[in-house]
Amino acid sequence: MPMPQKKPLPEGLMAQLHGKGSMSEVLRIERQRLMEQAAEEMRVQLGGAPVAAPRAVAVAAAEAPLPIDTYQPSKLPMPAARRSQEGLSKLSRFVGEDLSEFDGIITHSEQTVLAVPEWPTDPYYVDVNNSLPFSSQRDLLGSICRLTVGWGTFSCRITLGLLSVASGIRNPKTLRKWLADLQRKRHIHYVPVHGDLRGSIIELTPPEEVRNSIERSWRTNRMKF
Repeated sequence: MPMPQKKPLPEGLMAQLHGKGSMSEVLRIERQRLMEQAAEEMRVQLGGAPVAAPRAVAVAAAEAPLPIDTYQPSKLPMPAARRSQEGLSKLSRFVGEDLSEFDGIITHSEQTVLAVPEWPTDPYYVDVNNSLPFSSQRDLLGSICRLTVGWGTFSCRITLGLLSVASGIRNPKTLRKWLADLQRKRHIHYVPVHGDLRGSIIELTPPEEVRNSIERSWRTNRMKF
């Protein structure tokens, strides 16, 4: 079977391809020529039978407008509320906010951490300590109890560096892991205070009856003195 010869471009089309026509028009003309050439080759292969469908497809494709990419990235600034929440926990607070709900909070320093008193451990916390599988986690909870209840309060503010000294946990990742686990088990509330050099807030959260028992022991000790 003789190979079909390429159909030459009409002079008008050649002039437009090499003239001053727009790029979209040049692409349309070239696409129309290729589709007509494909239709002609198919007609030859079929033995000269007319091929109407490819011709119609070629004309429709040639007349179809080229797609235009209209997407443009937004130039609007990210809302301040969204920026302030990225990377922060739901309990996060900021310097200058009202923290009056943490009654009797004590702010720890190097001196208070080194002088932290022991406290008569409540039987509830004996059971809690026995339920914790890792000794370093038990040490952390015991330190938090001394840093709060030992000073006559349920809340304290302390940096992670000082908490590391108090608990003996040197690895910051381990310290954060155990804090998160104690909070998940509802033994404490850990509240980061961003922008405050005094550190984050740790609140001991015993059950109400245990809390009342500890408060009674505080009042009894005050009466002795």
